Amino acid sequence: MEIKEKIVFLYNEASVPDQIIEAAKQQTPAGFELIFCETKTPSSQRRTYVSEADYFMLYTVGFDDVDIAKKAKLMQILSAGYDRLDVSGLRAAGIPLATNGGANAPTVAEHAILLILSLFRKLPKHHMSLKEGIWLGHQEVLSLYELRGKQVGIIGFGKIGQEVARMVNGFLANVVYYDVERAGLELEAGLNAKYVTLNELITESDVITIHTPLTEGSRHLINSNTLGLMKPTAILINTARGGAVVEADLIEALKEGIIAGAGLDVFENEPLLDSPLLKMENVVVTPHTAGSTIDTWWRRLQFAFDNIQRVSRGEKPLYVVEAKP
Repeated sequence: MEIKEKIVFLYNEASVPDQIIEAAKQQTPAGFELIFCETKTPSSQRRTYVSEADYFMLYTVGFDDVDIAKKAKLMQILSAGYDRLDVSGLRAAGIPLATNGGANAPTVAEHAILLILSLFRKLPKHHMSLKEGIWLGHQEVLSLYELRGKQVGIIGFGKIGQEVARMVNGFLANVVYYDVERAGLELEAGLNAKYVTLNELITESDVITIHTPLTEGSRHLINSNTLGLMKPTAILINTARGGAVVEADLIEALKEGIIAGAGLDVFENEPLLDSPLLKMENVVVTPHTAGSTIDTWWRRLQFAFDNIQRVSRGEKPLYVVEAKP
């Protein structure tokens, strides 16, 4: 009887449609057994799965069973963010942690553009007014803007930030970026992106869009001080992690007109069901959906299974997260 390596798929059942579960079953490579473990799976059963796993696939869940994951050769997350996981602990246990290799980069980048344009053209207000039988016509024309010619400042220049730059170039906007590690000159030239200091980006950009992972270095990066440095006509976009922004400070800045608006897909506490943000005309919100489309899911699964097979062949996995602050 063939002995198969075990892949345990740990996931939040509310976030993974049944169609994706079926697709994962169909795409499981030969020689592997895929075991599904939902958040509602009893703890004892979960720990049995974990102790027997050769590989893990994770989506929108944490992982607290490093102590019994003795066989694990790879922790493959299906998202880009890894703030739910103890990177140093996994490294100490000898378990590499890999991201999805940019599988959701086009999706998140498109969503960031969607939020920018929705704010610049006041899409929610025009949409809802017309549905309520109110024809605003050109009443808002003096507060509508083009993206063309504006400076878009990208905080975090990984796969998603680079994809945003690529798309923004298509609108003939100007791209600047800040990252703790500067991209190479060739990449900067190819994306027509200029590296600047964080202070320059914040003070000079018309649009600031956040695409950094949530680390101790990026937590609360946007706060009353940084918001106070922004142009009063500037807008803030966050499709990364809610913890990158001090939400109370942002609310105050929006109320006082310190900045012009915000497009938010992520929040400090989710789900966001009761917040002043939901009542503000200069805010566009979505329920943490920036990284998810059917297209993204096919890329996620393909990359995950490819990376697992890579390790099974004795090769190093791609897109391993380093234990950095």
